[in-house]
Amino acid sequence: MDPAVVTVAATAATTLVAAMTTDAWGHAKHGFARLLKLERRTEGTDGAEEELEQARSTVLAARDHGDATRERAVLDLLAARLGAVLEANAHRADEAEEILRHLLAENLTADAQIHALTEVLKQRGSTVYNQWVDNGGGGAQGPGASVTLNHHHYAPGTPAPGTTGQS
Repeated sequence: MDPAVVTVAATAATTLVAAMTTDAWGHAKHGFARLLKLERRTEGTDGAEEELEQARSTVLAARDHGDATRERAVLDLLAARLGAVLEANAHRADEAEEILRHLLAENLTADAQIHALTEVLKQRGSTVYNQWVDNGGGGAQGPGASVTLNHHHYAPGTPAPGTTGQS
């Protein structure tokens, strides 16, 4: 995962977990549900809000039992989840930036983090890889890549156009 994504996802997850025990929970839950909805794995914001409520229940129970390890596990899981959503939606960098700026408005260091993230996502979202593939050949593509595929089948022993047919 790109370091800019990791940084913002960790900041966002920390903010989310901190809000779980405050009056800001409703606002934070709704905002982060919008962010998770970018992924469309959860149906609407209701599914995302349910996911966040489950995380909150786990954090509250961990705090009641003094289980910092369990709370940290939820934080790490949320950071990974948010990071995955951000990376998978590089083409929606502006929307993610708007949501993050709104959610992290009180965090003074988040502005620079969000700016770095947006640059990474925009670069990734607009990068197109073209690759020529011949007779089943291939190679690696980067995240969000598209491939131009021109695959032609020729009868065995028939040379491809532009070749002499000699090996």
